[in-house]
Amino acid sequence: MWLDEQRLIKRLVPRLLRFRQTNFYRIIQRTLMLTFPFILIGTFSQIIQLTVLTKTGFIASIFHLSKWVPYYRYLHYPFDSLTTLTLNGVAVVAAFGAAKYHAKLNQRDDQLAGLSAAIALLIVAYQYTNQNQIGVFNTLLIGTNGLTGALIVGGLTGLLFKWFSKPVPAQSSPHTADILTRTFSSLLPMALILVLAVLVSLALNWLMIITYSAESWSAFQKYATTSHSLWLTFGMAVVTLLLEILGLAGPYQERLVTNSATMTANLNYALTHHSAYHVPYPYTANTLYHAFGTFGGTGMLLALVIAIYIGSNNHNYHVVARWSLLPALFNSNGPLLTGLPVLYNPIYLIPFVLAPVVNMGLAALAIGFHWIPPWFIRFPWVRRDR
Repeated sequence: MWLDEQRLIKRLVPRLLRFRQTNFYRIIQRTLMLTFPFILIGTFSQIIQLTVLTKTGFIASIFHLSKWVPYYRYLHYPFDSLTTLTLNGVAVVAAFGAAKYHAKLNQRDDQLAGLSAAIALLIVAYQYTNQNQIGVFNTLLIGTNGLTGALIVGGLTGLLFKWFSKPVPAQSSPHTADILTRTFSSLLPMALILVLAVLVSLALNWLMIITYSAESWSAFQKYATTSHSLWLTFGMAVVTLLLEILGLAGPYQERLVTNSATMTANLNYALTHHSAYHVPYPYTANTLYHAFGTFGGTGMLLALVIAIYIGSNNHNYHVVARWSLLPALFNSNGPLLTGLPVLYNPIYLIPFVLAPVVNMGLAALAIGFHWIPPWFIRFPWVRRDR
């Protein structure tokens, strides 16, 4: 067995290293690093918003801030807008970065490529309404869960610039005439990606693909979160973790704290019997995944922060870990996902999935033997997604 593991490691590690050295992966890494400061600022703004400037927030409740801080009810407005414009718009930055680095790699106009990709993503995410065709942007496509789609849009834009535009010389301060020449040479790929984005947007809106997909996904999430089957809970946890490391939303990733039927039943039992040891649904998404599988954020990345402090000599890792520590304590790991980055990194895949599952398994054993009571209350100040 030991020899088989050694042979597997010898075969797997060189392949992973070769993959990390490809231009494709380098573009992804650089793009995620470009989004890192926006996600970091948005995450800190969100923590302040949920814990300090919300009346029922953790810190606000402890210090009774609403009773003595002047104009407390109005202080959350700037943080609301800052959180929304950073976390709910970061995919636009990712589309810009993916197209920019792809075009730069092929000696094309990287600025026009990046801007074209950002506009194309906004066009795709635009949702029309029946009121004079004035709509809103779908935050699932331009927010943190839209990073994968943004990388696709940026990569396609980079390919169109590679195929249909001419190479541009590297100039530190190009003349106006040079900029104009580069602009006209890039008009064809710009027009192609924008027309393609318009067609995709019209298809998504007219065929109601976004609406039907959102309704189906909400129904699937409701089924997953209300299930009390032990094996289904573990299965949905694995699916959520795999989708999370690919920059997508999983069935257990909830935007709002909502009371499901199982949570309500557990709460009623605990209030009636003054004990949670024999609640009717001990193995649910709330009692296992949210309570023990997301300790320190999705993938339990707080453990990775601690491991970096203890065992890593990489200065950049320490900087990212230092800035990600406070968000990880509030179960928000967006800075760590994009700063190292963990997203799309096959090296982190196994611990990212395995650590929460093992923790959930230990918790299930402890609950089954009545060593600990099931955790059935969701706290609104804790963030469990990016």
